Amino acid sequence: MAGTMLIPLKLVRDQPLQQQLYEQLRDLIASSRLAPDTRMPSTRMLAEQFSVSRITVLLTYERLIAENYLRTEPAKGTFVSSAVAADATPCHNQHHKTNGHETIAEHSVGRPDPRLFPSGRWRALIRSALDSLGASLADDHLDGDPALRHAIARWLSASRGIAVSPDQIILASGRQHALHIATHLLLRPGSRAVVESPCDPRAEALIASTGVTLVRVPVNADGIQTDRLPAGPSALALVTPEHQRPMGVVMSLARRHALLAWAARSGATIVAEDSDGEYRYDLTYIQPLMSLDQAELVIHAGDFAATLGPGMMLGYLAVPHRMIEPARVASRLIGDRAGRLEETALANLLDSGGYARHLHDRRKIYLSRRDSLIASLHRNFGDHLWLAGTMAGLHLAWTLPKGAEHAIAIASLARRCGLDAGSVGDQVVLIGFGNPGEAQIETGINRLAAALAKRQDEGALAAAQ
Repeated sequence: MAGTMLIPLKLVRDQPLQQQLYEQLRDLIASSRLAPDTRMPSTRMLAEQFSVSRITVLLTYERLIAENYLRTEPAKGTFVSSAVAADATPCHNQHHKTNGHETIAEHSVGRPDPRLFPSGRWRALIRSALDSLGASLADDHLDGDPALRHAIARWLSASRGIAVSPDQIILASGRQHALHIATHLLLRPGSRAVVESPCDPRAEALIASTGVTLVRVPVNADGIQTDRLPAGPSALALVTPEHQRPMGVVMSLARRHALLAWAARSGATIVAEDSDGEYRYDLTYIQPLMSLDQAELVIHAGDFAATLGPGMMLGYLAVPHRMIEPARVASRLIGDRAGRLEETALANLLDSGGYARHLHDRRKIYLSRRDSLIASLHRNFGDHLWLAGTMAGLHLAWTLPKGAEHAIAIASLARRCGLDAGSVGDQVVLIGFGNPGEAQIETGINRLAAALAKRQDEGALAAAQ
């Protein structure tokens, strides 16, 4: 029976209940988890289900009706609107998390093209590693393949200007595992950790799971707003300075110096994640935080998923000298590193120059796709677009003008048009240019523009009638 339907929501009592209720219902409708024409529970029943006042539910329903997510039928009830839901096809990889400030799309946007993986070269490297496997197994390397730690240290010096020794390299199985090691090393229940807002929800969830007090600091066009960093002691600040996840902005040099000064005052260690920064396009070189650091305040974290492929579960931390032994202990406790074959193969790819050549070739391909995306957006939506994240990485952030449709609905429609898309909050649409080819990008943007124009015309006609 419709009257007994339970809506899958989770309300947190220390945050505004009406806003939570609105955002979560809106997201369920936009993602089609509440299907078109579904009859909603009465305001009284929903209020009872979540132990909130009926006026809270009434005001939420009124807002959703005004924005065309819900509709009312006299003497029948309140229903999910067909008009909005028809453009929001289900996407099983798309979920939304409300952190009290904005709704962050967990859909991973900016995926590399798996067709560009150097499969032939990798196959030869794995065969070579197999040939030497017996001899290497005789050496019990608790901290991973020494050749890979040497190779990563050399790569960071050559490509980033980060002078680290192989002893400072802590190997990990991908970026999330690297962050797990860092949080285990730095955080204790009750300590304070700073994250960017918005940020990657998986990273935020990992940090929050340690029992710390989480402080979210907003990001603007120059990166994290250092004038809004908290006073007093903090244990950790997680930042993505080379291509902010998800907004794509690059942290300015002035902000980097200000962040380091704050870390010195607060006693914090900065974890600078650099998973997307290998792809740099129109970007004037800015020194990484670790190369600017004179006081051993920075851990540099990276992986090879964006450059080689999402299945490449190899990552690392470059830690200050003072943290080498504690980081090794933390890594051994957590375990689950990549296998010896993959470590040996990657070391040989880095040292042979094959990785640099691969990166150079792929950067040109992705640059062409980025240019195609930008040109298509301007051609279809005008010259005065607010685009961020174009200087690095594999996605950009398109801030919609005021009065535009909700970003979640547009992102859903964009995916229907064949684009790699997600959303942040109400106004930001994320579009990836890694996996779709140029022709697919142009076709997708053309279809998106046509669909939005059609919907706008239909809305204007309905208003006139």
